[in-house]
Amino acid sequence: MPSDIRLQLSGVTKRFGPVMVLDHVDFQVRAGQVHGLIGQNGAGKSTLVKTLAGLYPDHGGLITVDGKRATLGSPRQSRAEGIAVIHQEFSLVSEMTIADNLLLGHEPGGWRYSRRAVHNRAQALVEQVGIEIGESLDASVGTLSPAIRQRIEIVKALADDVKVLVMDEPTARLSEAERQSLFRVVRDLADRGVGLVFISHFLEEVREVTDWLTVMRNGKAIASQPTKSLSVVQMAELMLGEKFKQTLDEEVASHHADDQQPVVLEADSVSCGPRLRDVTISLRAGEIMGVAGLVGSGRTRLCRVLSGAEKPTSGRLRLRGNQVSFTTPRKAIAHGVALIPEDRKHQGLSLSAPLTWNLCLMAMHRRLGRWGVVPRSAVRRLSTRLVEDLEISPGNIDANAATLSGGNQQKVVLGKTFAANPDVLIIDQPTAGVDIGTKAQIHRLLRERADAGAAVLVVSDDLEELYALGDRFHVLRQGRTVWQGTSADVTHEQLVQLISSGSSQESA
Repeated sequence: MPSDIRLQLSGVTKRFGPVMVLDHVDFQVRAGQVHGLIGQNGAGKSTLVKTLAGLYPDHGGLITVDGKRATLGSPRQSRAEGIAVIHQEFSLVSEMTIADNLLLGHEPGGWRYSRRAVHNRAQALVEQVGIEIGESLDASVGTLSPAIRQRIEIVKALADDVKVLVMDEPTARLSEAERQSLFRVVRDLADRGVGLVFISHFLEEVREVTDWLTVMRNGKAIASQPTKSLSVVQMAELMLGEKFKQTLDEEVASHHADDQQPVVLEADSVSCGPRLRDVTISLRAGEIMGVAGLVGSGRTRLCRVLSGAEKPTSGRLRLRGNQVSFTTPRKAIAHGVALIPEDRKHQGLSLSAPLTWNLCLMAMHRRLGRWGVVPRSAVRRLSTRLVEDLEISPGNIDANAATLSGGNQQKVVLGKTFAANPDVLIIDQPTAGVDIGTKAQIHRLLRERADAGAAVLVVSDDLEELYALGDRFHVLRQGRTVWQGTSADVTHEQLVQLISSGSSQESA
């Protein structure tokens, strides 16, 4: 075996009962190489990552590191073999500070804990990695947004010297500047001889940062070749197994901002502490409102205020012209206003519950029956229809949500909300961490909801997505409105400038 091969998988298999999730996968990563791994949700990527992380010791086949058979019986053994994994889902201790999380298990001074020593060591680590976390290292992780927690995960994974670094969707919550900073770190690690596995649904960034590319489909590695030999369209074709004919702009119907449509929900000079200040916004029936801004601009706070998850400190909400006060999300749902939160794992799903319960919970509050016992047959009929309509895979309605891939879990959250047939749908990061095929499907579903008369508000870090979907835009910076108008009033490039410059302009 050539000495420059850091990681080698030969005929690796993994079953969940009768289902073959990894089907004799061959895969190798060389020293100094950034190896991209792409595929639709459910293609086997996450299972492969968990196998390398030591979470599935019952896998078949052979895995070697630097030519020696690797024993991956636990996460500790995986790290001892020189494999570090940045998981897509967070693995931080919410009750601890950022500094404590970064150095967990590697605290300076042993049993003699020193807050100052931990803080200083953590600060040195952040500076070494080159990713600005954006919060005090003494802040409690449980109070932070998913975007900040994602950055902490990345810095933490880079704390040790590693032979193979696996990065599963590491940029899902990073700005463009932060992504470029991460890419520089990736190249620096490769220059030091580390072998890197880079998994992302952003095909453009995969093509930018990786040297070699492996495509997975249905548990198999179906292609492996130099990244630069493939265009983004060709990468998508290999992932989907069919001709990829549509660009992002063609996946959705043309924009149709219409001032004649009735206003369904409006916020009048709404504030919520220092994070949201004096914002006025109107959501019209049949339209998609795109809310843009950097992390910390107040986007998520606005979503939570509109949906009853947080109470405004000033200002008024009106629903169909009548002043309302949503004291809880449940009351908002009862009035036809539903939120799909940014953190689907902890706020949108019950992972230990079956799909039937997850898919029908919101509908049971609003539609299937508010009093008494909901017929089991009605729950199963609705669940089965949603699984089929949204192409949730695997389609076992009695399976727990935890058994699904990230993209299919996102579909379950969408299905749960669609089942309640809300008049106002608010969705924060609709396609974070999903593949290109699922993204196109979610876009079509959102447009269908708007075409059926719903008012849809979308927050996304993906500006191309936001521009493709939005009929109107509302740009926030530091909790304030800096611009609002229709899609005809702004180009994609101008939208980028508005977000980054923050210079206030007159509303269109």
